[in-house]
Amino acid sequence: MKSLFKNVLFSSLIAVLLVGTSLAADTTAKFKVTGMYCDACQTKIQHALSKTDGVKSATVDLNSGSATVTYDDAKVKPDQIIKVIEKEGYKAELGKKS
Repeated sequence: MKSLFKNVLFSSLIAVLLVGTSLAADTTAKFKVTGMYCDACQTKIQHALSKTDGVKSATVDLNSGSATVTYDDAKVKPDQIIKVIEKEGYKAELGKKS
């Protein structure tokens, strides 16, 4: 019985550790976006980003020419986010990550 308890406890501990390591942290990054000239541009990019798998939130600012994106780094990478923006017809580059 003691051995069974140890095995169950050990298996549970391993399961918890595996789940903990598979959960990726959310990352927030700021991207410089060029080519926007109106509110519709801002909305178009924000909508495309929000539909991207792994993106938790996206705020696009026409005035500063930037997009701030919070994403699950296990599902999407900055270069993929840049491609989403460029597919909409704008240029983008990675700024700061936090």
